[in-house]
Amino acid sequence: MTLDFLDDYPKLEAGQRDRFQQVVTRLLAGEVLTPGSPLKPDPDWRFAERFRELVDSYLRIGGWRLDIDLGLRLARAVHETGAQRVRFSKLESLLLCAVRLYYHEQMRLATEEERCDIAVGTLRERLVHAGKPAAQLSPRALAPALRRLARHSLVQVPRGFEARDDELVVVTALVEKVLPPDRIQEIEQKIKAYMTPRGTERSTVSDPEVDAEGADEEESTG
Repeated sequence: MTLDFLDDYPKLEAGQRDRFQQVVTRLLAGEVLTPGSPLKPDPDWRFAERFRELVDSYLRIGGWRLDIDLGLRLARAVHETGAQRVRFSKLESLLLCAVRLYYHEQMRLATEEERCDIAVGTLRERLVHAGKPAAQLSPRALAPALRRLARHSLVQVPRGFEARDDELVVVTALVEKVLPPDRIQEIEQKIKAYMTPRGTERSTVSDPEVDAEGADEEESTG
C-alpha cells in the first residue's frame, strides 16, 4: 500500500494535492464526509470517491483505512486496531435510539438528496409521548447530550446550539451504519427499557468512529 501511495501521489496536479491534504486532514480529525446538499456539494467527498484507493493507501501507512459506503454515501477513517468503546449516558443512548427511529421513518420515502432533520421540540415531544418525563428533557439536559452525539458525527447541530424547540438537529447517515435497519425492532424495545425507572446511568456502545458494525448498547452497572 505504501508503494501505491508513493507511485500515485506524485501524479496528482497541484490543486489535487491540496484537496488530498484537506480530505485526509478531515478524515483523521474524525469527520465523516458526505456528498453535501445539491446547492452546496462537498468537493472533498467527490475527491474521496474518485481517489479512494489513493486515500486508503495513505491512511494505511498510519494504521488507518478508508471506510467508504457508496450506498449510504459516507466516508470516514477507521483504525485497524478494531473497535473502541465509548460510554454514553442513559439520556444520550435514548436520544441515539430516538433519532435512529426517526431517520428510519423519514428516509423510507426520501430521495438520496434529501437530508433528515428534526426540530428539538418535535424530538422532545416524541420522547414525552414514549414515557419520558418532560422535566428530564429540558434544554439544559438535551443540549450537551445532543452535542456529544454530534462529536461522533451521528447528528449535526448548529454552532451555539442550546436545544431550543425551534433548533434543527440533522440526523446523519452514519446512524444507519452504526444501527442497521435489521435492528429497528430491537431499538424500539431499548427505548421502552430506557423509560423504566430501574435503568442505569451509563450505557456502553461501540464507538461509531471506529467500529462500523457496532451498536452494542449493553447497560453498564458501574
